[in-house]
Amino acid sequence: MTGRLLALALLMLVWVPGLALAHDKEVEGEEEGGVEPQPQAVCDGGRAESFPCWNVDLLAWLPPGVFGLGLANDIWGWTDPGSGREIAMIGLRSGTAFVDVSHPEEPVYLGLLPTQTAASSWRDIKSYAGFAFIVSEAGNHGLQIFDLDALSHVASPPVLFAPTAHYGAFGNSHNLAIDEETGTAFAVGTRTCRGGLHMVDVTRPLEPRFAGCFSDDGYTHDAQCVVYHGPDAEHANREICFNSNEDTLTIVDVTSKDAPFMLSRTGYPDSAYTHQGWLSEDHRTFFLGDELDEVHDNHNARTYVWDVTDLDAPFIAGDFTSSQRSIDHNLYVVGNHVFEANYRTGLRVLRMGDLSRAELTEVAFFDTYPDGNGLSFSGAWGVYPFFESGIVVVSDINRGLFVLRPDLGAVPECSDGVDNDSDGLTDHPDDPSCADADGASERPRSDVAIDVLPGSRRNAVNPSSQGVLPVAVLGSASFDVGRVDPETLRLGPGQAAPRAAPRTLRDVDGDGHPDLLAHYPLREAGLAPGDPSACLSWETRDGTAYRGCDPIRSVPNPGRGRGDAPDAAAD
Repeated sequence: MTGRLLALALLMLVWVPGLALAHDKEVEGEEEGGVEPQPQAVCDGGRAESFPCWNVDLLAWLPPGVFGLGLANDIWGWTDPGSGREIAMIGLRSGTAFVDVSHPEEPVYLGLLPTQTAASSWRDIKSYAGFAFIVSEAGNHGLQIFDLDALSHVASPPVLFAPTAHYGAFGNSHNLAIDEETGTAFAVGTRTCRGGLHMVDVTRPLEPRFAGCFSDDGYTHDAQCVVYHGPDAEHANREICFNSNEDTLTIVDVTSKDAPFMLSRTGYPDSAYTHQGWLSEDHRTFFLGDELDEVHDNHNARTYVWDVTDLDAPFIAGDFTSSQRSIDHNLYVVGNHVFEANYRTGLRVLRMGDLSRAELTEVAFFDTYPDGNGLSFSGAWGVYPFFESGIVVVSDINRGLFVLRPDLGAVPECSDGVDNDSDGLTDHPDDPSCADADGASERPRSDVAIDVLPGSRRNAVNPSSQGVLPVAVLGSASFDVGRVDPETLRLGPGQAAPRAAPRTLRDVDGDGHPDLLAHYPLREAGLAPGDPSACLSWETRDGTAYRGCDPIRSVPNPGRGRGDAPDAAAD
């Protein structure tokens, strides 16, 4: 550590933090792990050195002493679009540390951006358009804005950075969300907007501008805000915030920043502190963690699975309760896996099954807190699983930064105990799409072509149409459509059955082989605006599962029956 950084660290550590916040428990424990980076360790026999693990290798570990600036809190990541370098950004009591994890076995601590005002146990970081945006519970901290291009010019790390810009229309803030599609930052838990959404236009990061407030439901602890591409057609392409509001999931339309409005406010039994959650990639499901239910109701870490296919009336489809004693904290979704930071049991990785039945199963873990499980506020705080390289970084309050590599294929879908393709069948040998227990996928085969709107090149589809959509299974020299069991034909996520019995045509695609055409009710198919393709699944009469997909172009519904109007595209 340079002399300048050491002096700053000593100054920061004598500052006295504010009182513990009523809406989050004060962190517990002391720093662990020394002051030197620790080397990689393969997960072997349930351990990576002293850390309990399963299907996750330790690539590197940087204890808090490496940074010298107190206990850790939240974490985020950024990938340099020019060089592809992957950067971990970890919050500390006295600032934000930037670590190059492009060579994950040899991470490089690049430097520190000090806190804007005072030290705090709470800091949150997000990235957008090449800038980091940082908030804290420190008084008068506001929103720090830091140009991440500075990281590419560090000759002798670590160095001390300075903020590039600052937004001061709020002081403290508990968390920060950014919708990268609209360039809007949402600070929550401030002393403005009654603690609700304080919206900031950051499309010009160096010129942040207040955009609006949503305060109708009071304090928001955390939020995810997206341009909605889910199945609820009424709200398609609207900007929607999914707010964890202490005792409810509160869903808000923020498309008009000067006139946001609430779509729903939904509580649930035994809520203790609605903490944080994240959407599935198809926007059909919201995974939620309640930070205090484990303590209040004396159970293990629990993940609530919300059905949000109707934004005006979401409901809990069920929950997943861990086999381990811990409190859940923060979670994120990549593909069909949920990555959770669960305090004293560290990183837990869950795989999705049939989410209409709240099916989740654990397929990997790395316990960053090997001193023992329990219902305490020490251990893993946050996780960032979005790097394209597949590495995952975890912040542990007491032990600092972990660079990990999960093996998500170690547990094959054909033996994971959940219904991955939602066909009502699970694993080998009960599911015919699983040739054996080691099958990498429980999804139907995709080796037969289909054609949406036969004869149409544009495949314009209005998912909210009340009409039907013609789809043909294309016969070929290797596939006889006469083998198809018509009772098993299903279209889209909604598994729509044909409106009438299918009929065989002569040569829809001009290859001389008969094809099987059926008409499917669009609204039942569950297609969503923005879906790039429509997929059809079926079985042959011998029980073999198949699937085919064809590109589509979702269109709005300006009217009926003219040109590319959606209902003209639906037969």
